[in-house]
Amino acid sequence: MSALKFSEWPGAWERHIIRKARHSHFFGDNKTSLAEQLAQAQQRDQLELAQFNQHIGELALQCTSLGEESSPTLITGIKKKIDHCYDTACGLGAELDDQKEALAVLNDLITTAMRRALRDTDESDRLHLIKQESQRMQHLARLEYPIVCDLLRAVSPIPAVEIPAALLSETDEAYTIALEVLDQDKRRYLAEGIESIAERITDHSILFRIDRKLVILKKVNARIARSINSQSSPKPSAKIDDKAASTKHTEPAAN
Repeated sequence: MSALKFSEWPGAWERHIIRKARHSHFFGDNKTSLAEQLAQAQQRDQLELAQFNQHIGELALQCTSLGEESSPTLITGIKKKIDHCYDTACGLGAELDDQKEALAVLNDLITTAMRRALRDTDESDRLHLIKQESQRMQHLARLEYPIVCDLLRAVSPIPAVEIPAALLSETDEAYTIALEVLDQDKRRYLAEGIESIAERITDHSILFRIDRKLVILKKVNARIARSINSQSSPKPSAKIDDKAASTKHTEPAAN
């Protein structure tokens, strides 16, 4: 591992090689040398960075072409591109604060345009936009963790079979956040994978870390289950006292 030269700002592909180098006890034996994997990963990260810089320039031109009469469909399409571009920036191997700030400005312009386009529409459309913005903020908070960026990529550098090892390599905080973006089936597969890794580990300190991760997984599963149940449970309707209602609506007897 000492011979490996990692980048100051590793990208998604290099980050996974770093995990494998620093936490080899979770990943097992590598069929290909890490030095070879690292060289390939760094090249791939550099290519993605160059493609991103080109794409952000094209996106800025699309935003400047929007006018007062631009359709909500066109505006929504560009908004999705901006969101995707920002998500990509969060996981790239470079200091991209300037680019992120530029994307944030573009996002504000697009959001303003969307609100303007929806001002004459139904109130439910405007409420839906507010809900989307809230969900987007939660998503951006999760992207502060590189492991989340790597898991959510359309083409992830983490093979499915290595997700348990990759997550075991993370801090408890990052691991907990990453669990929130996995669906139930993936969390079930994760538990099985972690238990399989534990079977070949003999170091008690590492086994303790693995046990702690399994406890966190159970807590997150329980929290997500409670949240789903609370959302699906019907709201209790107001109960009417039949006797009181009958008394209230009964005509007084004639004298």
